[in-house]
Amino acid sequence: MRIRVKFCGLTSEKDIHDAVHAGADAIGLVLYERSKRYVPLVQAAALRRQVPAFVNAITLTVNADAQEIEQIMHRVQPDFIQFHGDETADFCEQFSYPYIRALRVGAPGLESPGQIAAAVGSYPNAHAFLFDAYSPAYGGAGISFDIAMLAQVSEALPAHKIMIAGGLNASNIAALVNSYHPYAVDLSSGIEIAPGEKSAGKMRSFMLALCEADKLHRPTEL
Repeated sequence: MRIRVKFCGLTSEKDIHDAVHAGADAIGLVLYERSKRYVPLVQAAALRRQVPAFVNAITLTVNADAQEIEQIMHRVQPDFIQFHGDETADFCEQFSYPYIRALRVGAPGLESPGQIAAAVGSYPNAHAFLFDAYSPAYGGAGISFDIAMLAQVSEALPAHKIMIAGGLNASNIAALVNSYHPYAVDLSSGIEIAPGEKSAGKMRSFMLALCEADKLHRPTEL
């Protein structure tokens, strides 16, 4: 199965067109005001309407309150909500809405394979887990983490629930594929010219590099 790709932090119709044209399986809209990739609710709703069929629209939030989440659900209607902050399991699951839980590897309480596996176990209804590198800015910093930290998670979760983020780009995706071969990857800064400014060329280059690495990793069919 081909590795799935989410391009995150898109802020314009052109971004969405470029991402879809490059072959992205999902696009991410950031509704976190401190992010350089932030889009207001009204803009997010308009952009979501530009996402074609068979491409998932995912909204990213960081420590939003319940009222804000309800507004996103009703006005944007994403396929998934990605909780990227310090949200508890009770908070994420109270909405009965499909969600992805992001966990920042190396954050306090997520500093060992055992701690990460324990955290995963507390979100029983998460559709997937996005493992990102820890940064005070809650992602988008272009830094990676040691994939060995997911040793116990890989044993506990089905492969399709594991997404990898953190410092990915066209030049290093082959190394990840060769060492781990995840179900899905997520990137933002790796397809940018500057924070919040996406590059169609970098999107295409990433997809080409990923497809080449993915093809080489697969066993030869007889």
